[in-house]
Amino acid sequence: MSTAIAHDILSPLPSPGAASPRPSHLRLVGELERRPARAARRRLRAGHLRLTRRGRLAVTATTTLVLAAVIWSVVGLLGPAGATTSITVERGTTLSQIASEQLPELPLSRAVTAIQRANDLSTTSIAAGQELVIPGR
Repeated sequence: MSTAIAHDILSPLPSPGAASPRPSHLRLVGELERRPARAARRRLRAGHLRLTRRGRLAVTATTTLVLAAVIWSVVGLLGPAGATTSITVERGTTLSQIASEQLPELPLSRAVTAIQRANDLSTTSIAAGQELVIPGR
């Protein structure tokens, strides 16, 4: 028997108008409140979150997918974008003519832009005898 219960049994009952003999900031704590569940005690004692088996599997799968995506993008940047060919510019040929002949499946503006990017050209000016890389189709 706890002291609080013995005190309650042995102390006289207060009169209805009298103040409570027990201070108002104190309260009796029940058995369930005194002893938290075993898992909660372990969590409080450990001070960190414990992952379940499913949680560990989810974290591992997510990490693996992110790592695979990063590797795939790096390999994509390093590897060739497609089969490329190179041509030598002849006298009087324009970049638009080359783009329409070499990349007929693309609209002309996209084809010109693709050739400019593949050759690091800042303008559409090209010179006779210049080697141009035509990006893969």
